[in-house]
Amino acid sequence: MAAEWTKRLAVLAALFLLSSCYIPDKFRAELRLSRYGDFALSYKGDLMWAPILDDYRKGKVDPKDEAERIENIRKDLVRDIAFRKIESRGRGRFSVEYERAGRLGNVQLTALIRRDARMLALRSLENGAIIVAANGLKPSDAQILAELGLTMEGEFRVTTDANVVENNATEVRQFGTNRVYIWKIDNPLSPMPHLVMLRDPDPRRPLPPRASEMKN
Repeated sequence: MAAEWTKRLAVLAALFLLSSCYIPDKFRAELRLSRYGDFALSYKGDLMWAPILDDYRKGKVDPKDEAERIENIRKDLVRDIAFRKIESRGRGRFSVEYERAGRLGNVQLTALIRRDARMLALRSLENGAIIVAANGLKPSDAQILAELGLTMEGEFRVTTDANVVENNATEVRQFGTNRVYIWKIDNPLSPMPHLVMLRDPDPRRPLPPRASEMKN
């Protein structure tokens, strides 16, 4: 009995952490990042809203309220004008396309999707470093997600000509003067992308090429 209660508390703790969390799935995402801080970020794939997925699992989604709840999730996503497409696939899953570009200031935080619901963050620091980091989970929380049937399959790439001083990419490829850092995400237990680069102060160099222009 005590073991069952402990397990329930662990699930509730994980869901508390995920109470404002979108889960990526079946996705391809790319960040083109110049050594000067210019960036272009794209995401194409699915997003799932974690709390409603758990409610489906528990049979707590009332058919009378289901359409309204899904519409509220869509309204939350549409708040970000970088979404080019948002289509419900039912049961809290949305097929989306997202594109955002800009230039990081000396000290700035920008995120996919938003700061209060971010899956990926780009942070620039006064010392010239730029940190790219996906939100990660503790192994125990990731295991609970896996037990709940929440997958996170996809691929994330960073293409840059910058001086990268730290990364945990699955694979690194050379493409001309650029390097392509590739992360293969298989499940919630996969290492989440992390990369640190040092910015060059000259702001006039163009972005690296798109992944579609490269040979896989």
